[in-house]
Amino acid sequence: MQEQQRVLNLTRSYNLRELGGYPTVDGKTVKWHKLLRSGSLNALTATDIEDLLNYGVAYDVDFRSRHEIKVAPDPFDDSQLTYHRLSVFPFTDQADAPKKPAKKGLFHLFGKKEPATPERSSMDRMHEQLVTDSHAQAAYRDLFTVLLNNHGNDGAVLYHCSAGKDRTGIGTMLILSALGVDWATISDDFVLSNEVLGLTTTAPTRISSNDAQVAAMNGKSVSKAHLELVRETIEHHYGNMDNYLAQAMALKSEEIAQLKKDYLE
Repeated sequence: MQEQQRVLNLTRSYNLRELGGYPTVDGKTVKWHKLLRSGSLNALTATDIEDLLNYGVAYDVDFRSRHEIKVAPDPFDDSQLTYHRLSVFPFTDQADAPKKPAKKGLFHLFGKKEPATPERSSMDRMHEQLVTDSHAQAAYRDLFTVLLNNHGNDGAVLYHCSAGKDRTGIGTMLILSALGVDWATISDDFVLSNEVLGLTTTAPTRISSNDAQVAAMNGKSVSKAHLELVRETIEHHYGNMDNYLAQAMALKSEEIAQLKKDYLE
């Protein structure tokens, strides 16, 4: 793999990208070889794995559900790096308060019978719950714990889901926000998945999944409007991003300072 390359193209990687080089509002930049985001890793070849280990990957954070992981586990073994299963799905909180019991989890979002509207699509509801659902928040809190435990380590943290655009995209938004990267850069990185996966073309990269709802989500593009809705949701419930990081992510000011020390230059 080339040095300081935004999109890392391995033989069987999907949406594998570096966060290195992104500028912060106070004039620093995210270190290279420290933060990687990706889609599914289960198809990596032996050479791909060797390349990632040589690149410095020391932690593998898997946002996929228990069922997704069971059917298509990540290919690393315990001697190569530290693996963390931090499943973001299924959601455990109700998105609304219906008069009769409703199905929970991702199915509740992509299996609803009423027609979707531009104002309240299934993708809109899903992105809102990624930052408000208690189970999802717990997964992202644990992600920050992994990042903080990488203190003093030259290794990189690689985190991923299936397509690497929704669960991984929100995780990236939270990391970059904590590091002080400006919103325009965060938004551009969020929608870069569309280009890498070809979701705006007639022949997109097909990210298969054993979960029908996840497979449906994988085929949908993301937009800056989705991320703006996430920010509006955070501001509605928490006031601003700093409050969200302090309250929902339980990050203390000294931990934010440590993250910046470890991941910025």
